[in-house]
Amino acid sequence: MKPIISMKNIEKEFPGVKALANVSIDFYPGEVHALLGENGAGKSTLIKIISGVYQKDRGEMTFEGEECRFSNARQALKAGISVIHRELSIVPDLTVGENIYLGREIRKYGKFLDKKEMNRHVGEILESLDMKIKPTDRMSALSTAQKQMVEIARAVSQNAKVVIMDEPTSSISDYEVEALFKVIHKLKKEKVAIIYISHRLKELFEIGDKVSILRDGHYMKTLNISETNEEELVSLMVGREIKTFLEREEIKERKEVLSLKKVSREKSYQDISLSVKEGEIVGIAGLIGAGRTEVLRGIFGMEPFEEGKMELYGETVRMNNPRQAIKAGIGLVPEDRRSQGLMLKKSVEDNITLPSLKENSKKGFIDFAWEAGSSKEYVEKLSIKTPDISTKTGNLSGGNQQKIVIAKWLLAGTKILLLDEPTRGIDVGAKFEIYQLMEEFTRSGGCILVVSSELPELIGICDRIYVMCEGKITGCLDNKDLTETAIMRLASTNEN
Repeated sequence: MKPIISMKNIEKEFPGVKALANVSIDFYPGEVHALLGENGAGKSTLIKIISGVYQKDRGEMTFEGEECRFSNARQALKAGISVIHRELSIVPDLTVGENIYLGREIRKYGKFLDKKEMNRHVGEILESLDMKIKPTDRMSALSTAQKQMVEIARAVSQNAKVVIMDEPTSSISDYEVEALFKVIHKLKKEKVAIIYISHRLKELFEIGDKVSILRDGHYMKTLNISETNEEELVSLMVGREIKTFLEREEIKERKEVLSLKKVSREKSYQDISLSVKEGEIVGIAGLIGAGRTEVLRGIFGMEPFEEGKMELYGETVRMNNPRQAIKAGIGLVPEDRRSQGLMLKKSVEDNITLPSLKENSKKGFIDFAWEAGSSKEYVEKLSIKTPDISTKTGNLSGGNQQKIVIAKWLLAGTKILLLDEPTRGIDVGAKFEIYQLMEEFTRSGGCILVVSSELPELIGICDRIYVMCEGKITGCLDNKDLTETAIMRLASTNEN
């Protein structure tokens, strides 16, 4: 069988960075071919060359046996290459149907939009994906997981010969992942080539046929999934030994830092009571839509509590906005770091120092020497990989962007760190670096409240875990009682 896409000796450079160096990989029809590597290894650059977003500097790419060079993404899509992007590319004010058909609308009489026909077709796709939304629903009203599924539905609707999936499961629940895998098996039967990027190694062994590993822009090896294991893949990816999680020490006497007592917010959560003590990492588990993120936003003053009481160090406080929370020593690393946690067009320096600028200004003027010195200090402390502090944050890998979000709160003197899906879309090497930062933060007296959809992660890093279901806390498990079965039992029932 001939490859549908063949990449030979592909090279790509950006200012100060060689993103790809002499990479050669073949992709075949009817196969799920995974691309694996740390953040910054070159995976995204490679798929952007395939899909016409970037143009290669050197090397040869053939599509269906003929040499090709797509000038833009539209050309690639027209040829039959569809991409499900990790970062959502939707128009919030349009409907689900309008988003799925954006740029290729069905028309009547050559000029009038045939919305009825588009919605009928979209409805069939949504049904095949077991999605509980309508073609006429407005995108702005959907959850992050539902928006991600719309991206998947759009790719499926394009009848592509090649579908590229960049972290397609990073924002969706286990139920939706199962629906996606059914679609992948269906596409394989139809001889569609699937290029699949994921940092969740377990997924690759469920659906993958082959895996190619990149490291620092270089091609390492292609393996049959059935002939390898997680240990070998991690070794090829990072070239060093990686510990999976943290070894937490049990400390009996701890001072309570944060306490919520029967806090509620209409339509989000009810009667939430929890506490976080000095030096603790406390988790919140639950299915998507359980209210976990909303509780963090309430603590941070983004969506203030409507009922109940919040205490810091034993004193009752009320956070009406994030400014008050920051002043009280609370920092939030949001679920969507790109749209809510960073200014992507600004420099590394600007992002790290932003929350601390006012306190470190002189008579209203920015202290540029302090700004440069502080940002350099935290780039070194957190091992942030960047050419320099003036580099645009949007040009860095996901793992390094996440470190910048954490760095700005450390510089601001944060004592309570709220982490919402802190390792989503981050490779195993960067994950452990984030875990180490969490460990160092708690050892220095800080405390962490973390939300994660990855149960092994919560079990591996937390001292205690509160479990939520349908807006209520259904239980709290100590480290010695933590198992995935125990957590899922509490996450699927709202009976205390």
